[in-house]
Amino acid sequence: MIPDSLISLKIAKKHLETSEMKDRIIREALAALNQYLATNADSVALPEMCISISGILRKFKKQCSNNTYRKSVQAFLELLQKHQDLITAERSKIKDKSLRDAAKLTVQFSRQL
Repeated sequence: MIPDSLISLKIAKKHLETSEMKDRIIREALAALNQYLATNADSVALPEMCISISGILRKFKKQCSNNTYRKSVQAFLELLQKHQDLITAERSKIKDKSLRDAAKLTVQFSRQL
């Protein structure tokens, strides 16, 4: 029986080597990233927030030998890029791009969305 990853502090090596556990780890990691980025989806800084995440996921995809994991990570990266492009396009429409008042910039951006 593989322990639930939400309550286990340590996973035994025999469980870690199973494909079921690997599947669960990948699925839960992408779900957690998705939830984190969804809470910040309307932020002006979303493209900058995604730089390191995208880099790490691309590196994982390149080094991973499992085709299923590659496809799920690629789908997540494509969705992330789509949202980055949307936010970048909306950000370019902002009239006053002065960084002196960040709150004003954020309010202007949220009205625009």
